[in-house]
Amino acid sequence: MSSTFVPPRTPSPASQEEEAGAKVDGASEIELSHGTNLDPLISSPLKRDLIPIANLKEIEGLVKDLEAEAGFFTTHLNPCPERLVNALNKKTTIKESLRTIMKATAADREQKLYQPACTLLTTISKDIFAYLKREGRVHLPEREIVFLDHHRCHLTHFPMERLEDKPDIVGVINRTRGFPRNGGNKTYSNIPYHRVETVVEAKSMDGGDGRAQATRYAYKIQQARPDRPGLYVLSIKPQHFQVVFSSPVGPVASEHTLWTDLRSLCAYVYSLYDPPSGHTLYDRTITWSEQTDLSAPKWTVQTASGCYADARVTFLGDPWARRTTVLRVVRDDQPIVVIKEAFVDCKRRFKEAELLEHVHKDGYLHGVVLHISSEIVQADGGDITFTRDDGTMTRVKYRIVFADTGYDLTLAKSVNDLLKTVYDALEVHRTLASARKVLHRDMSLFNILMYPQWDDVLSGQLRPPEDRKARCVVIDLDNSAQLTTGQANAIDQKELQSRTGTPAYIARAVSNGTPCCNPVTISNEKMPLLEGAAKALYIQVYGEERYNKYNDSANTIHGGIPLSPTLSQRELLQRAEDMIFYHRWEYDAESALWTMYSALLRVTPVDFEETAAVRASLSDTWRSFRDHRIPAVRTTTSDPRNSLIERTIRGFRAPFPPVMEPVADLLLDLCMQAFPSYAMMEQLPPLDDHLHEAMQRLILSYLVKHQDNPIPLVSGKRRAVNFPEPPKPVRGTHGGTTEELQCTEERERKQQQERLLAETQAKQTGSGSRGQKRPREPTAGVDGPGSKLRRSLRNRKK
Repeated sequence: MSSTFVPPRTPSPASQEEEAGAKVDGASEIELSHGTNLDPLISSPLKRDLIPIANLKEIEGLVKDLEAEAGFFTTHLNPCPERLVNALNKKTTIKESLRTIMKATAADREQKLYQPACTLLTTISKDIFAYLKREGRVHLPEREIVFLDHHRCHLTHFPMERLEDKPDIVGVINRTRGFPRNGGNKTYSNIPYHRVETVVEAKSMDGGDGRAQATRYAYKIQQARPDRPGLYVLSIKPQHFQVVFSSPVGPVASEHTLWTDLRSLCAYVYSLYDPPSGHTLYDRTITWSEQTDLSAPKWTVQTASGCYADARVTFLGDPWARRTTVLRVVRDDQPIVVIKEAFVDCKRRFKEAELLEHVHKDGYLHGVVLHISSEIVQADGGDITFTRDDGTMTRVKYRIVFADTGYDLTLAKSVNDLLKTVYDALEVHRTLASARKVLHRDMSLFNILMYPQWDDVLSGQLRPPEDRKARCVVIDLDNSAQLTTGQANAIDQKELQSRTGTPAYIARAVSNGTPCCNPVTISNEKMPLLEGAAKALYIQVYGEERYNKYNDSANTIHGGIPLSPTLSQRELLQRAEDMIFYHRWEYDAESALWTMYSALLRVTPVDFEETAAVRASLSDTWRSFRDHRIPAVRTTTSDPRNSLIERTIRGFRAPFPPVMEPVADLLLDLCMQAFPSYAMMEQLPPLDDHLHEAMQRLILSYLVKHQDNPIPLVSGKRRAVNFPEPPKPVRGTHGGTTEELQCTEERERKQQQERLLAETQAKQTGSGSRGQKRPREPTAGVDGPGSKLRRSLRNRKK
């Protein structure tokens, strides 16, 4: 039997008579100020990494130092009417439940708290619901919220991945037929994420603080429920309880409050039905439905361009930041629209829809996503907004509907398909910046999607703009900047001085906030020259004038004048220190390189069998991407991905299957072009898209040379690594078939078996086992910064 959820509407405000004398007293034994430190670089829209599903403890780490707010009960909760609190305080059931909770001793396990807490909170909830219904409040839930012991079983149907969250107690809207029991006992099972309204985490008297764990559950529930902008959770111990409110401006916690303060506990339950202003719990423009009882949800979204049913979540963002959520609507196995929602900073200068309108106003720019509609989402007649307590940020929910679809690069059917997509993405990016004066600033695996169409360059013809179709679709202009001129260093400096990007793929200079500064800054890698068929195709399509325009003379590098090789490291550091950082076009080209590098690492060639040695090298290389974080302090040298570039030829080839050895050599050539800090040159390259040109020439040369050897891939199968990794949130964000986009349990089981087998083999052979050092490659002399890169350059020239 299918079911549909219609979210309750916040009841009308209580009368003045009800609220008289009903102010909640939040006093307790501790007084701390609120502070989250979730955005260490407040002036920059840098993205924080999505927390790996495989390491949920990291979410708890974000809130372990979350300080309590003394005025939480006044600011973040609505008070329960005083006469209702007094009536509840006289109930025998409530008195007995409270007595049982508070009598728990250090010898008692936390399980002793589950049943009395469920009874206590359900009793309060039923009476509050009945009270609001008698008062004639409209759009309440169909039934009251009840609290169920769920500690023995996992919540079900987390979108896109399988989680094993076991909250002690869940609050759900009651049903006539109830919820399934776990083996006939007093606990419950198989409750899906989209039905959870709140959670309660219980700890014993001597146990740890349950606040972090409860807040972690809030993080995941809000990811699973795009209809829940705000969420309350509760942490309890025999001594006290604590309420947390989770929202796109971060979590905030109450003080630890004694159980004798029933008014504060009632305020928590009351606010589940009637939260205070600025604490929106439901976005009523998006609702879920179940095909069968308690099955995975499908979403119906009411937008400015119409109502879209049967949407599925294909991307999950950070619930304590922008909280980007992407939903895909499919008809007859074909995606028709993509809906993106995000909570954007109201101070943002550029809005994605406005930039897209600007991009396409003079005609559709192929390769850049088209949008159908955009809007600020409203609830109960007002915008859905959240503001930090200190007033430093206000976020508003923004929704945009896209018409274009595409596929994740890891769904490529061949290496050549993947490279063609990156080639076109670079061409689209340089056209976007030069012709439409928009700099993307967030090129990543998430935002460069496959869109297979014609071959232009390889077919030797350049069709009119209206007939050209790119093999890519570039999406997500959230962090883009509109240029006032074609030259990056001539536009608004303040705008381009902001650091923006996705950590794993962000250019090193943007991540560090200053140009990279080491000896290879003065690299002598000139613009690559094309030969034979590749050059003929290039000139046939673009013309000889464009080709010659980018070529170097005897004393130039990419058209610029390099620094003197006699400069000392101190002089290089001082030069970087004196420079004003701004986002250059070449930084986006570098991000495209990191994107291509990471995708090529994980795709799986047909008929390829992974060895333990190659797996160990892959894991070591992938860790550099996975572990990269934006440094809190600006630096000129620190970046774990430098190790990916400063490798010998053998080092570049080590993590790749033997059949992809030519691909590894291509990556080495590309890295040697991207690694120099062109901003540090004595005279800058005169053309902003010089790195795009260099990278495209190298890719074109490879494609022409290997046109008959595309290296077929197992579409969607990612090579496994020897450690837990972040989720794959954008597997076909803007499209893809059900088979390609959803990882089945059978595939997960096989991958787990493969990992265990590889680890066992590694231990038996002594290769790549934990805590065991693999022998370094032989080197000549002392390794210094960039020495491996220079050796590989010398070796290739020989």
